[in-house]
Amino acid sequence: MQLRGKLWAGIAGIFIGDLMGLPFGGLTGFVVGSLLGHYLLDAPAEQKEAESSWRSYRQNQGRFIYHVMLLSAKLAKEDGPINRHELNHMERLMRQQFRLNDAGRADAVRIWNQSKSSDDSFDSYARAFYQAFSKERYQINNMMDLLFSVAAADGGLNPREEALLVQAAQLFRISRMQYERIKMRFFNVPPPRQTAYSTLDPYYSLLGATATESMESIKKKYRALAMQWHPDKLIASGAPPEVLRHAKEKFQQINEAYERISEERTRSLKKI
Repeated sequence: MQLRGKLWAGIAGIFIGDLMGLPFGGLTGFVVGSLLGHYLLDAPAEQKEAESSWRSYRQNQGRFIYHVMLLSAKLAKEDGPINRHELNHMERLMRQQFRLNDAGRADAVRIWNQSKSSDDSFDSYARAFYQAFSKERYQINNMMDLLFSVAAADGGLNPREEALLVQAAQLFRISRMQYERIKMRFFNVPPPRQTAYSTLDPYYSLLGATATESMESIKKKYRALAMQWHPDKLIASGAPPEVLRHAKEKFQQINEAYERISEERTRSLKKI
């Protein structure tokens, strides 16, 4: 919050109020001056600062999505030709997680195709990502989650895909224990192959759950994620504004995912 305009205008108001002989001149002048300082000086500065912070956040998210598309294309291609399940998964990420508009999705697809046909290695892309985001651990962890979701999109973990995931974890300074915990979220119960996709699939993926799990198991995963991304927890830890914005968006997505799954299962039980 900007205070400089309020303070200086308030001080000036004290002198002007005394000179004009107003009742309670100093106090009246300070209050009037502070109000004028807020609306004429501080409020425009705060608006400009908020807009600058938002632009910075969007630019940072754009860079993150750029690296997601590069790495995901290389990972999806590693176990053979990219299939429809993997393409559908990337489409859901673009629409539902990254909230890209038509122009944004077109740019993302262009980056995906360039990466898919490029001779550059997965390792070089992973190193470039880590160099750009090494100080933002929440983005590092988020990237690892997204890469696992891509590997799981076609129903199984190919050894060649896992080799790249292990390589990424090492580059990203992710411990083996943390790696195994992430892996268990996506491959504890392998999803059946060649099954029709459901509109709930993105929500299960977001919670690291599957349609075959019990509601109690899904609830535990939801609570763990909600605690991890709760904005109040990050505020208490002194997280910067851009992290808080990301956490609020992630927290809303997690809540939406759990609500949609819960509503659908409740409707299914009523039909029985």
